[in-house]
Amino acid sequence: MSRLGMFLVGALALGLTACGGPEQAEDGTEPQMASAQQELTQYCGLNCPSGQHPTTYLCSSSCGSFCTNTNNAVQCDTNAGSSFTSCGTTCPSPYHVTSTYGSYNCSKTIPYLSGNNTVICSL
Repeated sequence: MSRLGMFLVGALALGLTACGGPEQAEDGTEPQMASAQQELTQYCGLNCPSGQHPTTYLCSSSCGSFCTNTNNAVQCDTNAGSSFTSCGTTCPSPYHVTSTYGSYNCSKTIPYLSGNNTVICSL
């Protein structure tokens, strides 16, 4: 290999080493990305399992039927923290309703009809 070729290979190797990939913590573990967004779980139907509350009603092709007048899926989140927003008009115990309003995301019907369908639940 020519001197120029060896120089280019060395420079490339040095550049890749300097750039590297994602930095690792000194203990060798992968860094964690901070995120305020919580993990939501989607279910077919319009009900969440016990311990979770609905955050959005939607039409999902993976739930089979075509949505004409009613959504066919729900996104749910865990009942946790000092407060959360939930679709519906009530809160799970021990939370209580502190505010209500209407939201397109919490409409079970297509199109969204007016009215309160969303609550803020607080301890």
